[in-house]
Amino acid sequence: MKKVLLLTSLTVIALSAQAQYSLSGSSPYVQNFDGIAGGLPTGWATYRGSSATSIGLIGDYSSAASYGLFNDTTCNVSDVVGGGFKNYPSASSATAGMACTAQPSVINRALGVRQVSPSNASHPNLDSGAAFVFEVANTGGITNLGCSFRLQSLDSSSPRVTTWRVQYAVGSTSTWTEVTPTGTMTTGGNTFSDNAITASFGTALDNKSSNVYIRIVTLDFSSGSGNRASTAIDSFKLTWTGSAGINDVAANVKMPVTVVSASTSDITLGFDVENAGNYVVNLFDMVGRKVATQSVSAVHGNQNVTLNGLNLAPGMYIAKVGNNESEGFTKVIVH
Repeated sequence: MKKVLLLTSLTVIALSAQAQYSLSGSSPYVQNFDGIAGGLPTGWATYRGSSATSIGLIGDYSSAASYGLFNDTTCNVSDVVGGGFKNYPSASSATAGMACTAQPSVINRALGVRQVSPSNASHPNLDSGAAFVFEVANTGGITNLGCSFRLQSLDSSSPRVTTWRVQYAVGSTSTWTEVTPTGTMTTGGNTFSDNAITASFGTALDNKSSNVYIRIVTLDFSSGSGNRASTAIDSFKLTWTGSAGINDVAANVKMPVTVVSASTSDITLGFDVENAGNYVVNLFDMVGRKVATQSVSAVHGNQNVTLNGLNLAPGMYIAKVGNNESEGFTKVIVH
């Protein structure tokens, strides 16, 4: 039975330097964040000002190894309590009494944030609205997604308590759905902790051809008084059933699509429309990047659409034609 890659592109409200991650093959996907001195991993982004209806704005991430544990006189206080998203030592390797001078050399790292006042000029909207977001291109061919990670409270000198949530969105980042994880979802409260968190998405993210977003977010202001928490995530694992990125075209095609002609500059596709309406034609390369898109108003029956002005490298591409009711795919060979 013929199988092809179903690949989609990421569209976000905020401008992000991070590309979406294309899941591939068998479960699981694992991210340990040990390489974040070189930047955030593919698919990961940090946001500030997140809300129930918005992904927020990109939050500045500092890749330099930072202090997470404010414990002794070796600490540079401004470095510890300064806000923003940071490269922290992971609580699974560090200890509550570790000297600040030893923390940057810890190999096991974690992606974290130091929350500050909502009115902080340098790092606004981090008390309520800080978020770690994993952006997936699609979940074609897979079901029963779940995730696990470590939620770490790093600064035992911070009395304020922050409550975190696990949420997902599909296609649009204006609608977020919350799941109920197992494990302690609070940080701060004068604690140093490394809590195991697990969450299941049930069938909600099964076999989606559009973008999928998973976020660990705080949407409420921290409670109490005094310093706000330094929080990190580590050992993120995404699990599923099936083979990611592979889908059975025969089971999903509702609209036959054929290649009429193809060159590095122009591609003409033929498709058979059952229901007249507005359709979108997308062309993807084999690593999941959208290289061309065009809207078309289609009438009932057979018709053609041409993607003009392309500048493609020779090779194979995937064309997708569809709307919310019907879709079809075909591979396109460009010589």
